[in-house]
Amino acid sequence: MSPRAQDPNESTDDAVWQDLVARLEETPSSELPERPASDPAPSAEERVRAIFEGQPVQAPAGPRDYTAPVDEEDGSFQPPEPPALGVGDPLVVLAWLGAVGGPVALVLIAMFWRAASTTVMLGIVAIFLASVTFLIFRLPKNRDYDDDGAAV
Repeated sequence: MSPRAQDPNESTDDAVWQDLVARLEETPSSELPERPASDPAPSAEERVRAIFEGQPVQAPAGPRDYTAPVDEEDGSFQPPEPPALGVGDPLVVLAWLGAVGGPVALVLIAMFWRAASTTVMLGIVAIFLASVTFLIFRLPKNRDYDDDGAAV
């Protein structure tokens, strides 16, 4: 057996590639036929065959090729003005400040004010617990399982 004997499992990709490149180099671009724009888009099999024959391929129409029909009422919809930021129930805003600010305040006191009294720390913990309790009791008591969540 010779050292370069053909192995049945050896890939022939290089040979196929070289053949394809040679065929494409032989075909001058001026000989390529032009397809009229009125022709329907080619099928997938026709596009693959055209690629291997060195012919130009017209891409199928995509979503960006779509033009929306002109509507006479276009632009008449005006969305409602959104509410200003920070506007809401003052008790809920204060409860969120206590729920988020309590742990942050305790961490800052532990880092920068080591001599803080126990009364200050217990007050912050009490504010945190009251805020979280208030927010929990404001949650809805029951669920509407028929609601899919969509709102228009």
